[in-house]
Parts: sequence; C-alpha cells; structure tokens
Amino acid sequence: MSTGDSADRSHSPSTRGKRRARAPRAVRVALAVAAVGLGVVGPLSTLAAVGTSSLGPEPALAGGPLVNGGGSSYAAVAINQWTAQVQSIYGDTINYNTTSSVLGLNQFAQNQIDFGASEIGYSTGQASATPNEPYQYLPDVAGATCLMYNLTGITGKPVTQLLLNSSLMADIFSGQIKYWDDPAIKALNSSALLPHTPISVVWRSDASGDNYLFTQYLTFEQPSIWNAFSTAMGYPAGADAIWPYPTQGNYPKKYNLTGWIGAQGSDIASNDVAAANGAITYVETAYAKLHDKPCAYIHNQSGNYVIPTELNDAVALEGAQLLPDLEQKLDGVYTNPLPDTYPISAYSYLVTQEGTENPQKGAVLGQFIQFIACKGQQAAGQLGYSPLPPNLVQDDFNGIDRINGAAKAPAKPTASNCQNPYVDGQTPLPGEPQQGGGGTTTTTTTPGGGTTPGGGKQKGGGTTLGGRKQKGGGLSSGGGPNGQPTGVISTPGKTKSTSVPGLKLLGAINSLESDSGPGAGTLWLGLASAIVVLGAPALLLAGRRRGTRRLIPARAQEHPPR
Repeated sequence: MSTGDSADRSHSPSTRGKRRARAPRAVRVALAVAAVGLGVVGPLSTLAAVGTSSLGPEPALAGGPLVNGGGSSYAAVAINQWTAQVQSIYGDTINYNTTSSVLGLNQFAQNQIDFGASEIGYSTGQASATPNEPYQYLPDVAGATCLMYNLTGITGKPVTQLLLNSSLMADIFSGQIKYWDDPAIKALNSSALLPHTPISVVWRSDASGDNYLFTQYLTFEQPSIWNAFSTAMGYPAGADAIWPYPTQGNYPKKYNLTGWIGAQGSDIASNDVAAANGAITYVETAYAKLHDKPCAYIHNQSGNYVIPTELNDAVALEGAQLLPDLEQKLDGVYTNPLPDTYPISAYSYLVTQEGTENPQKGAVLGQFIQFIACKGQQAAGQLGYSPLPPNLVQDDFNGIDRINGAAKAPAKPTASNCQNPYVDGQTPLPGEPQQGGGGTTTTTTTPGGGTTPGGGKQKGGGTTLGGRKQKGGGLSSGGGPNGQPTGVISTPGKTKSTSVPGLKLLGAINSLESDSGPGAGTLWLGLASAIVVLGAPALLLAGRRRGTRRLIPARAQEHPPR
C-alpha cells in the first residue's frame, strides 16, 4: 500500500466516525497537555475569546463540502487548530492530513488533495510532480526551526540554557561531536555543568521541509563542513529535503553516527527527543512547547545567542526576500544584523489552485484562508509560531480573489475586518519582509515551472530590513514590545569567538525554560486553544504509532542517493 493510499484510507468515512467516537478521550489528552505544559487550569469561559468573538465576516457556508489538504508537519500544530476552529465557527469541514512538505507538494500536483502545505516550493526540485494547472503560494504562518533537546546535567537537573553556533550544529549533526561535554560545546557553556552523555541525533527519515530548511541553513553557514559530510554519505552537496544518512557503511570513520534515530514526521521526532536523555532534533518550535522541552540559543549575525519566540522570529524575517510568486529566499534572514534575530526562521505556505477549483470547495477554502490570515493568527505566539505581517495578509487577500467560488476578500486588511495582532495593533509590528519587485502584488505561478529562489549560498548582500532602525550593542532587560524580555543572551558587540564571558540572560517571551513561567495571557489562551482543538495537537503527538519510528539504517531502500 502506498503512502498516498494509506493517507486516503485513514480519512475514510468509517475512520472519521471512529475518531469522533473517541473525542472525549482526545479532550482529556489535550487538557492534560495544557495543564502540564502551562501549569494551570483556566476558566472555560475564555474559550470564546480564542475562537468565537468578533469573527469578522458572517459564516457563509455552514456544512459546505469536505475540503482535503495535506503536507507540512512544520505548520501542522497551527493548521490542526485552525481546521477545528472553522468547523466550530462556520460548520466547514476541512480535513488536514499531516505528512511532510514534499508529500503535500506531490499530492497536490497529482490532484489528490485540494490544497497542500509546505515550507518549500516546486522550484527547489524536491517534489517528484508539478501541477498541470495554475497554482499559488499563500503564506499561512511564520515559524522557526528549534534545536529541541533533552539533557540532564551532572547535578541531576535539566539543562535549559544551551548555547550553539552554526559550527557546533554542523559538527553535531554530522556525527563529529559525540558527547555533550565535548570541549567545543563546553567552551560556549562553561556554567552549564554538561554531562559525559552521548549525543543522540534524531533525524527526519522522510523527505521533509524541516530537512530542507535546516540543511539550507547549515549549507549557507558552514558549507565546507556540511557539503563534505553530505557527499561522504553519498548525497549531493547543498540543501535537500532528504537527510543525508548513508545507505551503506563505507564512509569516513570521523562521521560517527552511532545511536542516531530516524523518525517520520515532526511529531515522532519530538516524541523521541522527549523520551531520551541526551537526544536532540530540529523541529518547529510548537513541538518543543507541546513537550515542555527547551530550544537551544542560536548564535546570530550580531553575535547574540537567541531562542525562537514570536518576536525573534518576526524580527529575523524582516530580512526575508519573497520572490514575485512569494517563494522565500532566506539568505537575508541568516545575515540579518538585528540583535534579536532568530536566524533559522521561515514562512510556511498553503498551495492552492487559481481559478480551477470546484466553486463550492473554493468557497470553503477562501473562507478558511481569510480566517487563517486574520483571526487564526491571534494564537500564533502561544502555539510556537509568529503572526503574518500585514503585507502578507494582503497577499493572502489577493490570493483568495484568485480562487474560483471564494467570496471576495476585503480590499485591504484593517483593524475592523482582520483581527491579526499585527493588523489591529494588539502587538507592535517589528517589520515586514521584502517582496519581489518592491511591491505587494503577487504573480501567477505557471504549471510545470515556478521561479528559482535566487540561488546561491554566498553570504553578504542582505536585504534592507524594512526601514527598521537597528539596535546597537547588547539588549537591555525588558527590551521587547510592552517591556517584555526578548529571549536573547547578549554579547558585548559582534563576536566570532567560542568564549563568551559575561553573558547576560534576558529571558524570553513564552520562554521554554523551566525557571521562567508563562504570563497570565499565555496561561488562559494556551488552555483555551487546547480545548478548542479538541485534542488535535495532542493526538498529533500521541496518536501515531511509535512503530513508525525506525532505528537506522532502515531507510536505505526508501531514498537511494540522488
């Protein structure tokens, strides 16, 4: 049975009925996640504040036709919440099958689903099929690749403040650093009391956007280390949706892959890390939050060490360059000089048809996209993402008008028609990414093609950061919006050294550290979000059989070297 067949069968009417019958247990699981992860049981009355108040347009299609989507696990925590919310609010049924970005692109191209979800476009060459009809990329949320880890220090307490730079990451994820107390790691973390525990790398064994985003970053920052590893494993140099795990054992011994674990999907990868002391993986921040596990502080262009937060991701993406079809070029994110930049940030997209949909399905899909772009962004920060800025909301509105059967979107997002926190002023806007041609008009992507994302892995030539003034030196405590701390460890000016004496921990918005609890707003909104979704995020993590996790080298027959 093919993967596509499996996905189709898992959403048959009989199976959906069984899932509905199990809903009460799903609610209990979701409540447990909220209570344990957030440390609170809030009033149920706050449910209305998340999903039902001031919704904008009145429901247009209660009980409209089923719309099927699939793909990205990177954005799945948010997408699954949104599908539950529109079911409750509008009566629309949208079935989202969490797989991977590449499978989402392939299934959409083969007309197996009504929309795909992906962090990468067809122009990257990672998909095996390309649509025959006009299609478009519509941003759904901003996110970040979190280096999620699980480590107990020599005192028996969890290590919650781990600093990594790109060189260390490249060495860890190529098997050249094998223990947490390696001298190179200790040089950056002299006060962390790191144990002599083996590093267990959990890697994505399925072709995925997470693989592509992380290897793209490593290729850009450490091309000599990463390209040498990739080619030694029998794979091409550069970014790839397939992780370069060897299909045979005759590779240089300096690459020690003992104890590595292959996992299909972000949910399984994060489960594996949460269950194993000494493990580390790369997943969207939402999965670390669901497990209450920390993300490493990553060295950025300014010399600071930064964790992913709603603010830090948004600041980083001021440096993103969006091509005319909205595909992203991330070189400017990696080189963004702003001190609170989290450098492994990116956008996720829905991929939809242009003008060829069944109009009844198009009406549901248009309503769903408008909800995502506006009201759906309100919980982005609490879920582990960052909201879309206004110029990308405008792009989504433009895209809705190209969907056959969709109700016309507002001409421009405003506080009265779009409750996105960056649009209605709830949250100060750090800045917006640059778009192709310097304007906000998107273009149709032609079938079988797409634009090439600017190529090149050379540093420099970064984009202008939205006219936002750069901050100088280190950040002071309370430097974020509304006086909130920013999740940045500042250094005295830009430094490339591996020794960072005198670092100052500033805390974090929605911090993942055990000694910095969430604020009151995070508590009630996080609990309400868990209730609204009726257990979807919890089931995403717990519902898939752990049998899909495979100890390497089982993947040899699935993905031969290209």
